[in-house]
Amino acid sequence: MLYLLNFFADAATDGSTAGTDGSGNSWLTWVILGVLVVGMILMMVIPQRKQKKRAEEMMSKLNVGSIVTTIGGIVGEVVQLDDKHIWISTGVDGNKTTMQFLRQAIHSVSTESAVQAEVKAEAKEDNEEDEIK
Repeated sequence: MLYLLNFFADAATDGSTAGTDGSGNSWLTWVILGVLVVGMILMMVIPQRKQKKRAEEMMSKLNVGSIVTTIGGIVGEVVQLDDKHIWISTGVDGNKTTMQFLRQAIHSVSTESAVQAEVKAEAKEDNEEDEIK
């Protein structure tokens, strides 16, 4: 970076001491600045597009029975959907609560329900116990 700054300083002094109008290396300076600006724009736009694509994929997986986590950390099972809102059920056994959120408040989606996850965990434990015996 220091060499680039030295180049600009040398270009500015070379043009003024040569007795010309100072446009000797100005086109090169503009090209370098243009490339830097285009590079910075691309470095900002490309990750933003990837993030938007991931969010769209996540929302396409969203359906009734999915386990979701909100941006506030609430975990629950989707019970109803519409274009702008999502209703999730959260709580333990007989103490369930249904809450309404905007779709933008969803942080992550898991397609397997809590019951399926529990069944898989129990089956895994049973297999481990059988292997030990």
